Amino acid sequence: GRLPLTCTSTMNSNRPRLQMKPLAVMLALDLPPREYLLTPWLRQGDSAMLYAPTGAGKSIFTLALALAIAGGGRFLGWEASKPRKVLYIDGEMPEADIIDRARMLLPTIEGCNEEQAASNLVFLARQAQHMDAEFPDLATPAGQDDVLKRATSGEFELLILDNFSTLAECEDENAAGAFNGIVRFLMRAKQGSLACILIHHSNKNGSDYRGSSKLATTFEVLIGLAKTSKVLPKGALGFDLSWQKYRHRREDSTRNRTVWLAEDEAGRSGWGFETSEREELAELVEAVKSLRYATQGELALALGISQGELSKRKGRATTALKLITPDEWADCIAAAKKLREGEPEEEGNAKPDF
Repeated sequence: GRLPLTCTSTMNSNRPRLQMKPLAVMLALDLPPREYLLTPWLRQGDSAMLYAPTGAGKSIFTLALALAIAGGGRFLGWEASKPRKVLYIDGEMPEADIIDRARMLLPTIEGCNEEQAASNLVFLARQAQHMDAEFPDLATPAGQDDVLKRATSGEFELLILDNFSTLAECEDENAAGAFNGIVRFLMRAKQGSLACILIHHSNKNGSDYRGSSKLATTFEVLIGLAKTSKVLPKGALGFDLSWQKYRHRREDSTRNRTVWLAEDEAGRSGWGFETSEREELAELVEAVKSLRYATQGELALALGISQGELSKRKGRATTALKLITPDEWADCIAAAKKLREGEPEEEGNAKPDF
Protein backbone atom coordinates (compact mmCIF):
# COMPACT_ATOMS: atom_id res chain seq x y z
CA GLY A 1 0.00 0.00 0.00
CA ARG A 2 0.91 3.67 0.01
CA LEU A 3 3.27 5.15 2.54
CA PRO A 4 1.40 7.21 5.16
CA LEU A 5 1.78 10.98 4.90
CA THR A 6 2.75 11.11 8.58
CA CYS A 7 5.87 9.21 9.51
CA THR A 8 7.71 8.66 12.75
CA SER A 9 11.46 9.17 12.66
CA THR A 10 13.34 6.07 13.72
CA MET A 11 16.12 8.26 15.19
CA ASN A 12 14.06 9.31 18.19
CA SER A 13 10.52 8.07 18.65
CA ASN A 14 9.86 10.70 21.34
CA ARG A 15 10.19 13.57 18.91
CA PRO A 16 7.20 15.04 17.01
CA ARG A 17 6.38 13.23 13.79
CA LEU A 18 7.60 14.58 10.47
CA GLN A 19 4.79 15.79 8.23
CA MET A 20 4.73 15.13 4.47
CA LYS A 21 2.13 17.00 2.41
CA PRO A 22 1.21 16.66 -1.27
CA LEU A 23 1.29 19.90 -3.21
CA ALA A 24 -2.49 19.65 -3.69
CA VAL A 25 -2.93 19.81 0.09
CA MET A 26 -0.47 22.67 0.42
CA LEU A 27 -2.20 24.71 -2.31
CA ALA A 28 -5.48 24.36 -0.44
CA LEU A 29 -4.02 25.75 2.79
CA ASP A 30 -5.22 29.19 3.86
CA LEU A 31 -2.02 30.42 5.52
CA PRO A 32 -1.93 33.98 6.84
CA PRO A 33 0.80 36.12 5.27
CA ARG A 34 3.87 36.69 7.40
CA GLU A 35 3.73 40.12 8.99
CA TYR A 36 6.57 42.61 8.95
CA LEU A 37 8.19 43.30 12.29
CA LEU A 38 10.09 46.10 10.58
CA THR A 39 9.01 47.11 7.08
CA PRO A 40 10.43 46.48 4.55
CA TRP A 41 13.14 44.02 5.56
CA LEU A 42 12.30 41.93 8.65
CA ARG A 43 9.30 39.59 8.68
CA GLN A 44 8.06 36.99 11.12
CA GLY A 45 10.47 34.05 11.08
CA ASP A 46 13.21 35.90 9.18
CA SER A 47 16.85 35.70 10.19
CA ALA A 48 19.26 38.60 9.77
CA MET A 49 22.91 39.08 10.60
CA LEU A 50 24.51 42.41 11.39
CA TYR A 51 28.30 42.51 11.41
CA ALA A 52 30.84 45.26 12.02
CA PRO A 53 34.31 45.86 13.44
CA THR A 54 34.69 46.57 17.14
CA GLY A 55 33.66 50.12 18.00
CA ALA A 56 31.70 50.76 14.80
CA GLY A 57 28.40 51.23 16.66
CA LYS A 58 26.68 47.90 16.03
CA SER A 59 25.31 47.54 19.57
CA ILE A 60 23.83 51.06 19.67
CA PHE A 61 22.36 50.53 16.19
CA THR A 62 20.88 47.18 17.22
CA LEU A 63 19.39 48.59 20.42
CA ALA A 64 17.70 51.32 18.38
CA LEU A 65 16.24 48.62 16.10
CA ALA A 66 14.99 46.74 19.16
CA LEU A 67 13.34 49.84 20.62
CA ALA A 68 11.61 50.65 17.32
CA ILE A 69 10.13 47.16 17.07
CA ALA A 70 9.22 46.94 20.75
CA GLY A 71 7.57 50.36 20.72
CA GLY A 72 6.04 50.36 17.24
CA GLY A 73 8.17 53.24 15.99
CA ARG A 74 10.04 54.40 12.89
CA PHE A 75 13.80 54.26 12.46
CA LEU A 76 15.90 55.28 9.44
CA GLY A 77 12.86 55.05 7.15
CA TRP A 78 11.87 51.59 8.43
CA GLU A 79 8.58 51.17 10.28
CA ALA A 80 7.21 48.78 12.90
CA SER A 81 3.46 48.64 12.35
CA LYS A 82 2.76 47.77 15.98
CA PRO A 83 4.67 47.10 19.22
CA ARG A 84 6.01 43.55 19.54
CA LYS A 85 7.81 41.57 22.22
CA VAL A 86 11.59 41.43 21.82
CA LEU A 87 14.04 39.23 23.75
CA TYR A 88 17.53 40.74 23.71
CA ILE A 89 20.33 38.40 24.83
CA ASP A 90 23.51 40.32 25.56
CA GLY A 91 26.81 38.59 26.19
CA GLU A 92 29.06 41.45 27.32
CA MET A 93 27.40 44.83 27.92
CA PRO A 94 27.30 46.07 31.55
CA GLU A 95 23.72 46.57 32.71
CA ALA A 96 24.35 50.23 33.56
CA ASP A 97 25.47 50.88 29.95
CA ILE A 98 22.33 49.22 28.58
CA ILE A 99 20.19 51.48 30.78
CA ASP A 100 22.05 54.65 29.79
CA ARG A 101 21.88 53.84 26.10
CA ALA A 102 18.19 52.96 26.22
CA ARG A 103 17.36 56.26 27.95
CA MET A 104 19.36 58.17 25.35
CA LEU A 105 17.92 56.28 22.36
CA LEU A 106 14.22 56.12 23.25
CA PRO A 107 13.52 59.77 22.24
CA THR A 108 15.34 59.22 18.92
CA ILE A 109 12.78 56.65 17.66
CA GLU A 110 10.01 58.51 15.86
CA GLY A 111 6.48 57.48 16.88
CA CYS A 112 7.76 55.05 19.51
CA ASN A 113 5.42 54.24 22.39
CA GLU A 114 8.05 54.45 25.13
CA GLU A 115 5.88 52.73 27.73
CA GLN A 116 5.21 49.80 25.38
CA ALA A 117 8.88 49.64 24.40
CA ALA A 118 9.97 49.49 28.04
CA SER A 119 7.50 46.66 28.68
CA ASN A 120 8.06 44.67 25.45
CA LEU A 121 11.86 44.77 25.36
CA VAL A 122 13.28 42.18 27.77
CA PHE A 123 17.00 41.62 28.40
CA LEU A 124 18.88 38.50 29.36
CA ALA A 125 22.28 40.08 30.00
CA ARG A 126 25.30 38.08 31.13
CA GLN A 127 26.78 40.98 33.12
CA ALA A 128 23.56 41.32 35.13
CA GLN A 129 23.75 37.73 36.44
CA HIS A 130 25.33 36.27 39.54
CA MET A 131 28.91 35.25 38.79
CA ASP A 132 28.08 31.58 39.52
CA ALA A 133 24.93 31.51 37.35
CA GLU A 134 25.17 29.34 34.24
CA PHE A 135 24.57 31.46 31.15
CA PRO A 136 23.28 29.64 28.02
CA ASP A 137 25.92 28.69 25.46
CA LEU A 138 24.37 28.75 21.99
CA ALA A 139 26.99 26.33 20.71
CA THR A 140 25.41 23.55 22.79
CA PRO A 141 22.00 21.82 22.51
CA ALA A 142 21.26 22.62 26.16
CA GLY A 143 21.96 26.33 25.67
CA GLN A 144 19.87 26.45 22.50
CA ASP A 145 16.95 24.69 24.21
CA ASP A 146 17.14 27.13 27.12
CA VAL A 147 16.95 30.20 24.87
CA LEU A 148 14.20 28.81 22.65
CA LYS A 149 12.09 27.86 25.67
CA ARG A 150 12.46 31.36 27.09
CA ALA A 151 11.51 32.89 23.73
CA THR A 152 8.48 30.68 23.09
CA SER A 153 7.14 30.67 26.65
CA GLY A 154 7.40 34.46 26.73
CA GLU A 155 5.65 34.77 23.33
CA PHE A 156 8.48 36.88 21.92
CA GLU A 157 8.42 37.60 18.18
CA LEU A 158 12.03 38.75 17.82
CA LEU A 159 15.21 37.35 19.34
CA ILE A 160 18.38 39.46 19.25
CA LEU A 161 21.72 37.76 19.92
CA ASP A 162 24.50 40.23 20.75
CA ASN A 163 27.01 38.92 19.90
CA PHE A 164 28.09 35.55 18.47
CA SER A 165 31.57 35.52 19.99
CA THR A 166 30.26 36.03 23.54
CA LEU A 167 27.20 33.77 23.27
CA ALA A 168 28.58 30.69 21.50
CA GLU A 169 31.83 29.13 22.60
CA CYS A 170 33.92 27.73 19.74
CA GLU A 171 37.65 27.17 19.43
CA ASP A 172 38.08 28.48 15.88
CA GLU A 173 35.45 30.75 14.28
CA ASN A 174 37.12 30.27 10.89
CA ALA A 175 36.51 26.51 10.90
CA ALA A 176 33.61 25.37 8.71
CA GLY A 177 32.07 23.37 11.57
CA ALA A 178 32.23 26.22 14.08
CA PHE A 179 28.81 27.50 13.08
CA ASN A 180 26.94 24.20 12.86
CA GLY A 181 25.29 24.75 16.22
CA ILE A 182 24.12 28.31 15.57
CA VAL A 183 22.83 27.38 12.10
CA ARG A 184 20.74 24.57 13.61
CA PHE A 185 19.50 26.98 16.25
CA LEU A 186 18.44 29.58 13.65
CA MET A 187 16.63 26.95 11.58
CA ARG A 188 14.69 25.80 14.66
CA ALA A 189 13.75 29.41 15.38
CA LYS A 190 12.42 29.74 11.83
CA GLN A 191 10.24 26.68 12.36
CA GLY A 192 8.74 28.46 15.35
CA SER A 193 8.17 31.71 13.36
CA LEU A 194 10.64 33.46 15.65
CA ALA A 195 12.60 36.21 13.91
CA CYS A 196 16.29 36.49 14.85
CA ILE A 197 18.99 39.12 14.49
CA LEU A 198 22.52 37.83 15.12
CA ILE A 199 25.26 40.38 15.84
CA HIS A 200 28.76 39.40 14.75
CA HIS A 201 32.20 40.87 14.13
CA SER A 202 33.66 41.62 10.72
CA ASN A 203 36.92 40.10 9.51
CA LYS A 204 40.29 41.83 9.79
CA ASN A 205 39.88 44.05 6.73
CA GLY A 206 36.22 44.76 7.48
CA SER A 207 35.02 43.57 4.08
CA ASP A 208 32.95 40.62 5.34
CA TYR A 209 31.87 38.85 8.51
CA ARG A 210 34.32 36.75 10.48
CA GLY A 211 34.30 32.99 9.95
CA SER A 212 33.03 30.41 7.49
CA SER A 213 30.71 31.32 4.62
CA LYS A 214 28.41 28.54 5.90
CA LEU A 215 26.98 30.97 8.43
CA ALA A 216 25.29 33.02 5.69
CA THR A 217 23.16 30.17 4.37
CA THR A 218 20.16 30.65 6.65
CA PHE A 219 19.89 34.45 6.59
CA GLU A 220 17.44 36.45 4.50
CA VAL A 221 19.38 39.64 5.25
CA LEU A 222 23.06 40.41 5.84
CA ILE A 223 23.91 43.96 6.89
CA GLY A 224 27.48 45.22 7.18
CA LEU A 225 28.58 48.31 9.07
CA ALA A 226 31.94 49.92 8.33
CA LYS A 227 33.84 53.11 9.08
CA THR A 228 32.77 55.95 6.83
CA SER A 229 34.89 58.43 4.90
CA LYS A 230 32.14 61.05 4.89
CA VAL A 231 32.43 64.14 7.05
CA LEU A 232 29.94 63.81 9.90
CA PRO A 233 28.58 66.31 12.43
CA LYS A 234 31.02 67.05 15.25
CA GLY A 235 31.03 64.31 17.88
CA ALA A 236 28.75 62.03 15.86
CA LEU A 237 28.89 58.24 15.88
CA GLY A 238 28.61 57.15 12.27
CA PHE A 239 29.16 54.30 9.84
CA ASP A 240 28.44 53.13 6.31
CA LEU A 241 25.60 50.60 6.18
CA SER A 242 25.57 48.14 3.28
CA TRP A 243 23.19 45.34 2.34
CA GLN A 244 25.37 42.32 1.61
CA LYS A 245 22.40 39.98 1.15
CA TYR A 246 18.76 40.92 0.72
CA ARG A 247 15.94 38.62 -0.41
CA HIS A 248 13.08 41.12 -0.38
CA ARG A 249 12.10 43.75 -2.94
CA ARG A 250 14.55 46.66 -3.10
CA GLU A 251 13.41 50.21 -2.37
CA ASP A 252 14.91 53.53 -1.29
CA SER A 253 15.08 52.58 2.39
CA THR A 254 17.20 49.53 1.59
CA ARG A 255 19.93 51.31 -0.33
CA ASN A 256 23.45 51.53 1.03
CA ARG A 257 23.76 54.62 3.18
CA THR A 258 25.84 56.52 5.69
CA VAL A 259 24.17 56.64 9.11
CA TRP A 260 25.05 58.75 12.14
CA LEU A 261 23.86 59.56 15.66
CA ALA A 262 24.59 63.09 16.82
CA GLU A 263 23.48 65.73 19.32
CA ASP A 264 21.88 69.03 18.32
CA GLU A 265 22.64 72.39 19.95
CA ALA A 266 20.15 71.63 22.71
CA GLY A 267 21.94 68.37 23.55
CA ARG A 268 19.21 66.13 22.08
CA SER A 269 20.36 63.05 20.21
CA GLY A 270 19.01 62.16 16.80
CA TRP A 271 19.70 59.91 13.83
CA GLY A 272 20.63 61.10 10.36
CA PHE A 273 21.40 59.31 7.14
CA GLU A 274 22.20 59.89 3.49
CA THR A 275 23.25 57.83 0.52
CA SER A 276 26.65 56.28 1.20
CA GLU A 277 29.70 57.28 -0.83
CA ARG A 278 30.01 53.83 -2.40
CA GLU A 279 26.35 53.97 -3.46
CA GLU A 280 26.77 57.47 -4.88
CA LEU A 281 29.86 56.43 -6.83
CA ALA A 282 28.21 53.23 -8.07
CA GLU A 283 25.34 55.34 -9.44
CA LEU A 284 27.86 57.69 -11.05
CA VAL A 285 29.64 54.81 -12.78
CA GLU A 286 26.34 53.32 -13.91
CA ALA A 287 25.37 56.69 -15.42
CA VAL A 288 28.69 56.94 -17.28
CA LYS A 289 28.35 53.40 -18.65
CA SER A 290 24.80 54.10 -19.85
CA LEU A 291 26.35 56.22 -22.70
CA ARG A 292 23.61 58.84 -22.28
CA TYR A 293 26.00 61.65 -21.39
CA ALA A 294 28.43 63.01 -23.97
CA THR A 295 30.09 65.51 -21.61
CA GLN A 296 30.85 65.68 -17.91
CA GLY A 297 28.75 68.82 -17.75
CA GLU A 298 25.68 66.87 -18.87
CA LEU A 299 26.47 64.16 -16.36
CA ALA A 300 26.80 66.65 -13.49
CA LEU A 301 23.50 68.29 -14.46
CA ALA A 302 21.70 64.92 -14.56
CA LEU A 303 23.03 64.00 -11.10
CA GLY A 304 22.19 67.41 -9.66
CA ILE A 305 25.77 68.24 -8.62
CA SER A 306 28.39 70.79 -9.63
CA GLN A 307 31.15 69.96 -12.10
CA GLY A 308 33.63 70.42 -9.28
CA GLU A 309 31.82 67.83 -7.17
CA LEU A 310 31.65 65.52 -10.20
CA SER A 311 35.43 65.74 -10.59
CA LYS A 312 35.88 64.81 -6.94
CA ARG A 313 33.57 61.82 -7.26
CA LYS A 314 35.25 60.74 -10.49
CA GLY A 315 38.59 60.76 -8.70
CA ARG A 316 37.22 58.65 -5.85
CA ALA A 317 35.54 56.21 -8.25
CA THR A 318 38.59 55.72 -10.45
CA THR A 319 41.42 55.96 -7.91
CA ALA A 320 40.24 55.16 -4.39
CA LEU A 321 37.49 52.57 -4.95
CA LYS A 322 38.55 51.51 -8.47
CA LEU A 323 34.97 51.11 -9.67
CA ILE A 324 36.05 52.15 -13.15
CA THR A 325 39.42 52.98 -14.72
CA PRO A 326 40.20 56.42 -16.20
CA ASP A 327 40.52 54.83 -19.64
CA GLU A 328 37.12 53.14 -19.31
CA TRP A 329 35.60 56.48 -18.26
CA ALA A 330 37.09 58.23 -21.30
CA ASP A 331 35.93 55.42 -23.63
CA CYS A 332 32.36 55.76 -22.33
CA ILE A 333 32.27 59.53 -22.87
CA ALA A 334 33.72 59.10 -26.38
CA ALA A 335 31.19 56.37 -27.22
CA ALA A 336 28.35 58.58 -25.96
CA LYS A 337 29.53 61.41 -28.25
CA LYS A 338 29.56 59.10 -31.25
CA LEU A 339 26.04 57.92 -30.47
CA ARG A 340 24.89 61.53 -30.06
CA GLU A 341 26.39 62.52 -33.43
CA GLY A 342 24.93 59.48 -35.12
CA GLU A 343 28.32 58.33 -36.36
CA PRO A 344 28.72 54.61 -37.05
CA GLU A 345 31.00 52.99 -34.53
CA GLU A 346 34.30 51.81 -35.96
CA GLU A 347 35.20 48.16 -35.71
CA GLY A 348 36.77 47.56 -32.33
CA ASN A 349 35.01 50.64 -30.87
CA ALA A 350 31.67 49.08 -30.04
CA LYS A 351 29.79 49.98 -26.86
CA PRO A 352 32.10 49.24 -23.94
CA ASP A 353 31.19 46.15 -21.96
CA PHE A 354 32.52 46.44 -18.42
